[in-house]
Amino acid sequence: MPRASGVCAIFRAETKPGAEDDFAALVADLAWCVRNEEPACTSYVVTRAMGSPSHFAIHARFEDWRAFESHPDSAHMAKLMPRLSALLASPLAMEIFLEV
Repeated sequence: MPRASGVCAIFRAETKPGAEDDFAALVADLAWCVRNEEPACTSYVVTRAMGSPSHFAIHARFEDWRAFESHPDSAHMAKLMPRLSALLASPLAMEIFLEV
C-alpha cells in the first residue's frame, strides 16, 4: 500500500454520440454526492473538453489511499455508475497520482 499521502486521480470519459447532456447531468449529480458524502475526498471537479462536448474529465483528490480505495464502494457510485457506464463510448480511463 502506498504511503499515507494525498491521492489524486483523473478519470477520463468519452460519451456515445447524443449522450453528452445526459452524462453531464448524471456526473454533476455524482459530483454533488461525492463532495457531500465522502469527507475524505477533498476535491471532485468535473470538466468538459473545449471544442469536444463528448470528452469529460473528473479530477479528484482524496486524503489518503484508504479514501481512494473506498470511493468505488460508496452507495452513490453503486447507484450511478451503471447509468453512467451505459452512456460511454469506451471504458472509463483512469490515472492515479500520489502527492509528493
